[in-house]
Amino acid sequence: MDKKKKILFISGGVLTTGAIVTTIVMIRRRNKRKRGLLPPRGSNVLTTNNNELPSNFQNWNGGNTYLSNAPRGIRNNNPGNLIFTNIKWNGKLPKEQNKDRRFEMFIAPVYGVRAMIKDLKHDIEKGKNTVPLLVEEYAPRFENNTDHYIQTVCKDLKVSKSAKLLPTKNTLRLLVLSMTTVETGGNYVSNQLFEQAYAII
Repeated sequence: MDKKKKILFISGGVLTTGAIVTTIVMIRRRNKRKRGLLPPRGSNVLTTNNNELPSNFQNWNGGNTYLSNAPRGIRNNNPGNLIFTNIKWNGKLPKEQNKDRRFEMFIAPVYGVRAMIKDLKHDIEKGKNTVPLLVEEYAPRFENNTDHYIQTVCKDLKVSKSAKLLPTKNTLRLLVLSMTTVETGGNYVSNQLFEQAYAII
């Protein structure tokens, strides 16, 4: 004798079949940003906590307050949007003072730019020495329009996708200026700030 069971799908991930209730966790890693459904990587998506900043914190404007309305990389003094790791970057805020739930925060903008320079230099030296290899390492496809990112950086550097990059000061400058514009949506990093950061790497 065949038993017919009514299956009811309830939005939110619960299936009910008779008296049996099964919770289904569905993970869909669609690149919604590419389809225009998510804001760009550097946009003002608030994922902050209530951690208090140190008294010597310096924001992008020279003040000591958290610029909650600025792009994420700017309010974190991290224009490259480096993800929080155990790396002991100079000027890095410890986790208990970091107001972002995912990305690094720095005591001042110059330290965020310094960390980005060192990160790019390290990646190039370990073999990520073309724009596609570098950007794919830096901005994974699951959360970025990586192809557009690569095209933008190639255009700004005036190089082809196959051109080999050397970690010279000028190449690092062009990479930082181009990539931070993509990350934050604006030209926040000046040549002067790059020079200050490069002087302390």
